[in-house]
Amino acid sequence: MKKALVLAFALVLGLGIAAFAGSPLSGSWTSSLTLDIQTSGAISVSDFSSTLEVDYTVGGWTFVSTTGFTLGGWNTQEFTANGTLGAFTIDSDLVFDPAGASFTKWDTTGSVSIAGVDFSGEFLLTSSASAWKFGASGNAGDLSISATAFFNGELDADGNLVAQTDSYCFCFSSVEFDVSFPFACIDKVDASIAFSQSGFDGVTFSVSGVDVPGISWLSFDLSLTFDDDTAGKSISVTPNISLGDWACIELYYYLDANTGSSGTAVDIDGIVFYGVSLSYTWNGVTFKDISLLDVDKYISLIDPSWPSAYWELFEIKSAGDSCCGGAVDFSIDTYFSQSSTMLFDWGETDVSLSFGIGSNFTLNTGLVVDTTGLTQVSAGFTVTW
Repeated sequence: MKKALVLAFALVLGLGIAAFAGSPLSGSWTSSLTLDIQTSGAISVSDFSSTLEVDYTVGGWTFVSTTGFTLGGWNTQEFTANGTLGAFTIDSDLVFDPAGASFTKWDTTGSVSIAGVDFSGEFLLTSSASAWKFGASGNAGDLSISATAFFNGELDADGNLVAQTDSYCFCFSSVEFDVSFPFACIDKVDASIAFSQSGFDGVTFSVSGVDVPGISWLSFDLSLTFDDDTAGKSISVTPNISLGDWACIELYYYLDANTGSSGTAVDIDGIVFYGVSLSYTWNGVTFKDISLLDVDKYISLIDPSWPSAYWELFEIKSAGDSCCGGAVDFSIDTYFSQSSTMLFDWGETDVSLSFGIGSNFTLNTGLVVDTTGLTQVSAGFTVTW
């Protein structure tokens, strides 16, 4: 492990010198270490990460190598390439699993625009399958048309191409046509028509943001679907609200309503307010206070990283130039709970500091203090060249 760290440091130093000499090499090295402190005084390493990125640019192309280490050792190795070849724009991503000494995936996309029509394609290869995606889109006045075809592929919940079956066949999976156009008094209607291996899947017409006359803060999304399953035809009506922009005070709210569908009417029970925040910036320093009435709702709708044990946060942040040509960022986050025996129900304070030493080297440090004392200390750095 020590040899690997020495080798990595020598590599970063050498690459940095080459970059200053006008080399097409560039990149960054980021590392962080977190120590947990137990009430008994015992100290353990709870988290470690180190990522080395090396970029090489030539002929309008950029080739990138990304290497990552954690407490478990070498866990990430990725190579990417992107650039243009004639009229084509190409991006390619090759990923390996170092721990398993195995290939993970190769994902390549390409696009080109011809006579106002945009064409795109994507090829995915994994250790057990392959998938393809082809698309075309264009506009003709107020009419927009796009088509996407999949071969042994589909999109996952995050919109990424994945193989439909564990095979390498170039087999048709589905095709979808999307059309947008104005109709009567409606500025934009979206229509989606889909076909799969079983034939016609259905067609959906949808309209977004239909305002209610006289109620500027209330609007509806409407959709009408015809398909070949047992439903045959379905319609949905989704209400939305917007109470406008706030100055330094923001209310967190949502509309308590069910989505109307075939056989079910739209039912609006009311507006639910589950929190409020105050934020103000003065002379480079930002003060912020968040008070929550429903912590779980705030976590699900706004910030998944919020600690569920606390209902209020008081934050002080500051950012500016450091003394050495870099930037400095400093923040103190203090949380309050409803069950603490401390003054004002204090629960936890997190402190973080990022200090730039020159334009290409930044030190990061932080600590966490709760009702049991100092529980966590972290340190790290980022160097770029």
